[in-house]
Amino acid sequence: MRIGLFGGTFDPIHLGHLILAERCREEAGLEEIWFVPSYAPPHKSDRTITRFEQRCEMVALATTGQPAFRVERIEKELPPPSFTSETLAELQARHPEHEFSLVIGGDSLRDFSTWHEPQRILELARLVAVPRPGAIPVTPEELAGQLGLPPERVRLTLVECPAIAIASREIRARIAAGKTVRYLVPRSIEEYLRERKLYATGV
Repeated sequence: MRIGLFGGTFDPIHLGHLILAERCREEAGLEEIWFVPSYAPPHKSDRTITRFEQRCEMVALATTGQPAFRVERIEKELPPPSFTSETLAELQARHPEHEFSLVIGGDSLRDFSTWHEPQRILELARLVAVPRPGAIPVTPEELAGQLGLPPERVRLTLVECPAIAIASREIRARIAAGKTVRYLVPRSIEEYLRERKLYATGV
């Protein structure tokens, strides 16, 4: 099965995440999208993030109704910090029958050469990237040059997606300020955040 892995903090998951995932599933020929909440994101060690299980619960709520979406909680089982290369290697070992792709944003693709073990990631998965509208996309040749690899080692599919300017930090800030987040997150997530008073006292 062709699986797209969509990693992130998802603190909280919002409609932009869901639109991107569905567009990549359809345009890149993926049969399922597995959302992989990060357990201990190395680039966010300087701030407190919502408990892992709560973030997983929100992803599960947000993806209800799309049978091709599921939550993968594997990063809780792996030693921190949560590196994509380690997560991919473990998933490949557990599911050798699947073909994995890694779904990332265009900005992340620009920074891909600075990731932990980027060459190993490319060995384990195809990249499915969504360039920022109006930006010049990174080509396989350009990425290969940055990593010192032959171009044929870079499996990259670019997917066009509507620009959805929603950020999780914006949602946290709006809730902390007592503002509405309707139409930024699914209704189920809006209710989840309200009932648990998440982000109500700070960002």
